[in-house]
Amino acid sequence: MSVTGPAEAPPADGLAIDFVVVSDRAQLNEIVQRVRDGRVRANIGTVATLDDAVAALNPTKRVKGKTIIRVRP
Repeated sequence: MSVTGPAEAPPADGLAIDFVVVSDRAQLNEIVQRVRDGRVRANIGTVATLDDAVAALNPTKRVKGKTIIRVRP
């Protein structure tokens, strides 16, 4: 289960919504099995170190796929 608390201050021109997410073990196991079977793949575009994170997250050209920041070597 994941719980988020209320916003410290409501947004000036917006709406804050609190919510609770309850994990479903059967659905999570299905996702794991699909990944293992190769039926689900991540579209990874760039992998950068933590030192290069700012540049990787602000590219000068369009990058296809998700940017991954590697925190540990």
